[in-house]
Amino acid sequence: MSEQETQGRVDGAAPPHEEQVPQAVTTPAEGDAPLSATVQTQTQEALSEPVHVLPATKPDAPAPVQHPVAPPARDDGMSFKEFSQMAGALAFVLCFVALGLHAIYYAGY
Repeated sequence: MSEQETQGRVDGAAPPHEEQVPQAVTTPAEGDAPLSATVQTQTQEALSEPVHVLPATKPDAPAPVQHPVAPPARDDGMSFKEFSQMAGALAFVLCFVALGLHAIYYAGY
């Protein structure tokens, strides 16, 4: 098929292959009854097949009980590691805000 023929097609349908059998296209006005009967027949055939569900079986051993982790024996407050992480996060946020404000100022808003 040439490019002109492809560009000239309005419906956008692909050309049929050699092995493809042409099928008659029916409009809804020609007959909904045979189509709906076919759908109902296919649905009944699909629903008549049994669904195989495996039965539930009891486990060989019960699941182990997980106990919650005990809280620390003493609370010293904030450790140096926690403090440094919070300070780093605060510095990151402040630098990000300063960069954004600088960009807004530079853009003239």
